[in-house]
Amino acid sequence: MDATSLWPAVAALLLAVGTATLLPDIGHLRATSAARYSCIDGLRGYLAFAVFLSHSSIWYFYLRSGTWDVPPSNFYTHLGQSSVTLFFMITAFLFWSKLLDGRVQPVDWSRLYLSRVFRLVPLYLLVVIGVVSIALYRAGFRLQESMASFALHMASWLTFTIPGITPVNGFAETIPLAGAVWSLPYEWLFYACLPLGSWCLRAATPTSWLLFSAAAVVTLTTVMPDVRGPVLYAFGGGIAAASLARVDAIRTRLAHRVWGLVVVACLGITMWLFPTAYTFPALMLLTGAFTIIACGNSIYGILEWPTSVLLSEMGYSLYLLHSLLLFAAYRLVLGEWASTLSAAEHWSIVLGLVPVLILLCFATFRLIEQPTMAAVPRCHAWLVAHLNSSP
Repeated sequence: MDATSLWPAVAALLLAVGTATLLPDIGHLRATSAARYSCIDGLRGYLAFAVFLSHSSIWYFYLRSGTWDVPPSNFYTHLGQSSVTLFFMITAFLFWSKLLDGRVQPVDWSRLYLSRVFRLVPLYLLVVIGVVSIALYRAGFRLQESMASFALHMASWLTFTIPGITPVNGFAETIPLAGAVWSLPYEWLFYACLPLGSWCLRAATPTSWLLFSAAAVVTLTTVMPDVRGPVLYAFGGGIAAASLARVDAIRTRLAHRVWGLVVVACLGITMWLFPTAYTFPALMLLTGAFTIIACGNSIYGILEWPTSVLLSEMGYSLYLLHSLLLFAAYRLVLGEWASTLSAAEHWSIVLGLVPVLILLCFATFRLIEQPTMAAVPRCHAWLVAHLNSSP
C-alpha cells in the first residue's frame, strides 16, 4: 500500500464516527447546538480530525527522514492546512457576527474575553504539562539547560507560544510533540483586534477597550516572530462569510441541498490543483465552501448528525491532544521499531489510535472543557459584582 493512499483516511474517519456514535449524551449536545450555528457546529470535529490524519501521514515520513514537513501528497497536506484555514474562518465568522450584532446590542467585552480565557486556557495547560513532562522524561529528568533558559522557554509555552515554539529543556522534537499550537497566537491576535473591528463597524465601543485592543495588537505583532499574511487572509474569508450570511436571499439560496455539491467540488478542486492552502485561489475556493456552510448548508445533513456535533464539541481536544498521542505511540511505545514499519503497518497503528483518541478527547471535554465553559456566567457575574463594589 502507498503511504499516501486515501483509504486509510477514509477508514480512520469511519472508525472515529463509529466510536463517537457509541458515546453518551449525544442527544443533549445536539439540543444545545440547535440554538447556535448548527452546520458550523458540525464542522469543527471533522476539521480537527483531518489535522490528526495529516500529522499521522507526516509521521510516516518524519520517522524516515528526520524532517518535519508537509507530506508528499496534496490530499494529506490540505487535511492539515485547509482544515486550519477553515478553523480561522470559523473563528472570524462567529466573532464578526457578534460585532455585527453589537451595532444593536453592545458587546459585553469583559464576558467575551473571559469566555475566551476559560475556553482556551485550561486544556492548553494540560498540553503544556504533557510537553514538559515528556521533555523531562526524555532527558532522564535532568535539566539540559540553565534554569534561566528553562524558565524563559516555559514562559513562552505558558503564553501560548506567542514568542515562538521553543524547545523545552533542549528537547528537539517539540514540533512533532505539540506543533499544532502554532495557530493559537493567531487566534489571540484576532481576538485582540475585535474592539477595533467593532469601532470600524461604528458600533458603540468603550474607549478603554479600544486602547486595550490597540495595545494588544501592537504587542502581539511585535512579539510574534512571524505574522504570515496568507494566514491572516483566512480570517478575512470568515468575515466575508459573516456579512454574506446576513443577506436573506444569499442565505436562502445557498442553504439549498444542491449547493452541498458545490462545497464538495470546492474542497476537491483545492486539494487536486494546489499544493498548499496558502495561495489566493485556494483561499477563494475555501472561502466559497465555508460561506455555503455558514449559510446553513449541512451537506446533505452530514453536519447536523448528532455524531458530527459531538465530534465538534470535542474539536479543541482533538486538535490539541492528537500530537501528544502520536508522539507517545511512535516514540515512547514503538521507539526505533516505528521507522521500520511498512505503510500498511503504520496506518494500522493510526487506526488503532483512533478509538483511544476519541475516548481521550471525550474525557477531557467532559472533565475539563465542559465544566470550565459552564463556569463562565458565574465567574463573570462575580467579576462584575466585584468591580462594581470597588471604590
